[in-house]
Amino acid sequence: MEQKLLLHIPHSSTSFPEESGYTFDDLNNDERLLIDYYTDELFLPEQPSANIESVVFPYCRLYCDVERLINDPLEKEGLGISYLRRTYNPTQQPRFFSTLQSAFPLYADHHSLVAKKLVSMGDGTLLIDCHSFSSIPNMLNSNPPDIDICIGYNNDDTRPDNAVLLRIFRHFTLLGYKVGINTPFSNSKTFHVPVKYSSVMIEVNKRLYMDERTLGRTEGFDMLKREILELFDVLQETVNDQ
Repeated sequence: MEQKLLLHIPHSSTSFPEESGYTFDDLNNDERLLIDYYTDELFLPEQPSANIESVVFPYCRLYCDVERLINDPLEKEGLGISYLRRTYNPTQQPRFFSTLQSAFPLYADHHSLVAKKLVSMGDGTLLIDCHSFSSIPNMLNSNPPDIDICIGYNNDDTRPDNAVLLRIFRHFTLLGYKVGINTPFSNSKTFHVPVKYSSVMIEVNKRLYMDERTLGRTEGFDMLKREILELFDVLQETVNDQ
């Protein structure tokens, strides 16, 4: 039996729908820290694989965040499905990158696409929620810990087997990385589908592969990409050993 992997990459894009009137250049430094730069390259194999599929959301999370829940508690902080950002000038009105009415159709389409992928891949699929996080204090994490790799999962029926979680943990710790379990971020994205699958989040610290001030890739990019792809082979071995 070969492990099927679905790579879910929701936050890599810097693009906005043309009708929004926004571009990446309109973002301030704090907002730019929220984007998971290059994760659509870090996690994706160079060559197609019969057992690895992916879904990459094509728009910036500040326009539509497909990871959020409907009626998400973060709506109160302007960090829901559509983002509301307050300006530094208290006399100015907050700006909206989108409205819920404009963002939700994209949200619904994305969830439908991932759900269809999971159904077509069938029972036993492992969804990997692929992210990066900032080493600089930001709106989502005011005090980033000294963690290189974060592994997140849910304590429900989408929780991966212990063997899978242990393989991921060991893979990165043996490479010398400091690994956090459900810290600094916890849980993993799930979708309502009539198949049994598991979900794990892998977040990599941006300092490992890029310069957050220039937004350029560093020499660590190629090494980290290779190590992530090696992990996929390890996860295949997890199934084959059972």
